[in-house]
Amino acid sequence: MPLIDPQYIVLATLLGSLVLFVTDALRYEVIAVLIVLLLASTGCLTQQEAFAGFSSPAVVLIGAMYVFGHAFTRWGVSEAISRRFLTAKGGGEAGLVLRIVLVSGLMSAVLSNTGVVATLIPVCSALARRYRIPISRLLMPMSFGTLLGGLVTVIATSKNIAVNEYIRSQTDIEPFGLFEFSHFGLILLAVGCLYFYGPGRALLPRSPLDQTLSERYQVPKFVTEVLVESSSTLINRAVADADLFAKYNVSVLGLVRAGGEGTVLAPGPYNRIRVDDTMILQGEPEDIVRLHKDLGLSQRPWVDTAERRLYADDVRLVEAVIPAGSRLAGRTLEGYEFNTRTALNVVALSKHGELLLQRMQHTPLEVGDTLLLQGHVKDIERARRERQLIVLDEVEQPKMGRGAAISVGLLLLVLLLATTTTLPLSVLALGGAVGLVLTGTVRAQEVPRVIDWSVLALIGGMLALGNAFTIYGLPERATDWLLSLGSLGLGPHALLIVLLVTTVLLTQVLNYITTAVIMTPIAIQLAQSLGVDSRPFLMAVIAGSEFAFLSPVAHQSNAMVLGPGGYRYKDFLKAGSVLTLIMVLISAVLIPYFWPMTAV
Repeated sequence: MPLIDPQYIVLATLLGSLVLFVTDALRYEVIAVLIVLLLASTGCLTQQEAFAGFSSPAVVLIGAMYVFGHAFTRWGVSEAISRRFLTAKGGGEAGLVLRIVLVSGLMSAVLSNTGVVATLIPVCSALARRYRIPISRLLMPMSFGTLLGGLVTVIATSKNIAVNEYIRSQTDIEPFGLFEFSHFGLILLAVGCLYFYGPGRALLPRSPLDQTLSERYQVPKFVTEVLVESSSTLINRAVADADLFAKYNVSVLGLVRAGGEGTVLAPGPYNRIRVDDTMILQGEPEDIVRLHKDLGLSQRPWVDTAERRLYADDVRLVEAVIPAGSRLAGRTLEGYEFNTRTALNVVALSKHGELLLQRMQHTPLEVGDTLLLQGHVKDIERARRERQLIVLDEVEQPKMGRGAAISVGLLLLVLLLATTTTLPLSVLALGGAVGLVLTGTVRAQEVPRVIDWSVLALIGGMLALGNAFTIYGLPERATDWLLSLGSLGLGPHALLIVLLVTTVLLTQVLNYITTAVIMTPIAIQLAQSLGVDSRPFLMAVIAGSEFAFLSPVAHQSNAMVLGPGGYRYKDFLKAGSVLTLIMVLISAVLIPYFWPMTAV
C-alpha cells in the first residue's frame, strides 16, 4: 500500500498532468506514459490496471482506422471525393465554403480529422488560387467541419472511441452504437454549414490575394548575396566540399554565374564554385557575417529580380505544413538533418502564424508549423510521397485503381457488419486492416509509419488515469460540487448544461481526448447521483469535447491550418466563439430531446 493516501496521489497526478498539458511542457504521449509509471510505481494501480489501456480494444480500433485512412490517401480516394464535390461550379465563395464544411465533416465521420485536414489543405490551396479566394476564407471552415464530423459516428474520432472504451471497461452501461448519435451529429454539421454560408463567413479574416511566397515570408530578411572574390578559398570547390551548411549553418540556395552564364538554383553537392560567382545564401545574419569574413566574400543585400529569383522550371519555391503524426514534430531541422535527408532548403519558418527570425535550425518544430522550401521538383515530390510534410503546390490527381475499390469496399463491409452482427467493432476494423495488407492495398512495412503512436500512447495513459480516478472516488467529489449548485435551484437539465459548458472550456486548454476521459466518470457519477439515465450526460461530454473552436491549440486540426491560413489566435476566438455559443445552445436542447433524462 502507498505511504500516502492514494486519493491524494491520484489527485496530484491529475493536477500535475493538467499543468503539463496546459503549459505544453512535454509532449502529450510523454505525459501519458509518465502518468502510467507514477500510478503503477506508487501502487495506486496494479500492473494489469495501469497497462490495460495500452492493450484495450480502443487502441486496436484506432490503429486499424489509421490504416484505413492511409489506404484512402494512398489510392487518392479522399482527394478524388473532395475534388469531385468541391470543384462543382455555382454559389461563389459562399457556396464553396458550404461545400468545404459539408465534405470535410462527412469525410471525418469515417476517417481521422487530421487525415482529412492533411488531404484537404492542398485541395483548398489549389481552389483558392483557381477562384482567387483568400485561403483564410477556406481553411478554418474546413477544420471546424472536421470537428463537427467527429460527432457523426463512434469511429469518427479517437476521443469517441476512448469514451466508449471507458464505458465498456469501467461500467455496466451499454456503450454507444456505431451510428447511435449520427442524427444529432448531422444536425450540428448542417448548422455549421449554414453558419459559414451566412454570418460565420463575415467573421473570417481576409488574407492578401496577390502576395507572393517571397513577400509573405519576407524572404529578404533570410536571404543575402555574397560575391566570391579571387582571393576566396572557395574557388573551384564543390558545394559539398565547402561544407557551408555544417560549419556556418548556412544554406546555398543558388549560384549566379559571372558573365551572364545563368543561375544554378538549389545546387547539388557536385556543383563547383567559380571566381566572381554570386552565391545566394540563407542563414542568420551573424552566421553570414562570420562566413564572409572567414572565406573572403563580399556581402550585399539580396533583391528578388527575374535573374535572381529562387525558382525556375525544375526548381520550385513551395510552402509545406508539418501534419499531425509527422516525424518532424518535436525535432529541430538540424537534429533531423533536414537538408541531408530531403535535399530541400528551408528558406523561412513560420510558427503560430509568426515568422521565426532567429535560430530557425535549432528551434523544435510543432504540428502546424509552415516551412518555405526551395528544391528540385523530384525532391519535392519525394517529400510529398513520404507524407512527413503537406506540400501546398498544385499536384496532379492520382489515378484510382484496384486499391481504391478495395479500400472503400472493405470499409463499407466493416460498417455493415458492425450494424448487422454482434462482433466487436475493434475485431471488425482490425480484420479490415489486415485485409488491406493481404490484398496489397497497404504495404505491411507502411503500417508502423502510418499509425500515430502518440495518440495511442495518450489514450492508454488517460484510460489508466480515468481508471484510478474512478477507483478512488474522485468523480464523487466533483459531482458533490456540481450537486451543490442544486441549492441555486438548478435541476438535471441545468446541471447537464453546466457539464457541457465545463467540458467545452476545458477542451480549449487541454487535449480533447484528455478532457473527454476526465469528464466521462464525472458525467456518469452525476447522472447516478441525480437518479437519471447516464446517456444524456455522456453525450454532453462527447459533444463538448468536440467544440474545440476557440483556439488553434485546442485540436490538431486547427493547428494544422494555422500557418497555411495565415491565422492569428484572435481569428479563432472571433469566428469560433459565436459558433461555440450556437452549438452549446442547440446541444442543450437536442441532447435531452434525443436522450431523455428518465429516472433509473
